[in-house]
Amino acid sequence: MTYTYIDYMPDFETIIDSWLDEDAAYYTGFEDGFAVYYNYWAKDPNTVLGENFWMKIILENSVPIGVVVLSLADDTVDFLELLIDPTKRGQGIGTAVIGDVLKNSKDILGRVIDRAEACIYPSNVPSQKAFEKAGFQFDHTHPDGDIWYYTYKAK
Repeated sequence: MTYTYIDYMPDFETIIDSWLDEDAAYYTGFEDGFAVYYNYWAKDPNTVLGENFWMKIILENSVPIGVVVLSLADDTVDFLELLIDPTKRGQGIGTAVIGDVLKNSKDILGRVIDRAEACIYPSNVPSQKAFEKAGFQFDHTHPDGDIWYYTYKAK
């Protein structure tokens, strides 16, 4: 693994919120702040943290540089959110994180990923490129045209 992944703790909320520039707030579900997003999922009666839902802080040399949020439905792991510190964007970290999670999912999530999906805005080209470089392929467009779906299948 290139990075270390630890479970989200509320101590990281301020750091994550500091990464929410205009683009990040638009392209993620964090527009109302990370605590609102976290509480939405953590309080959902169907959410079982560490079993069908994961929030992982991404560490590089013990320094938080991002967060990845994943869920499980019907044997498919959904990459719900991936946010990288703005000072680290454009360096291939997103692609590396996606690849790490896919390749080392047993160690990171406690389960092997055979199939994964990601929903990406058509205007979020950096995210599209990161997922494609990590092995995802464009699958289809939402009927409204506002989201593109990408899929990954283990070989």
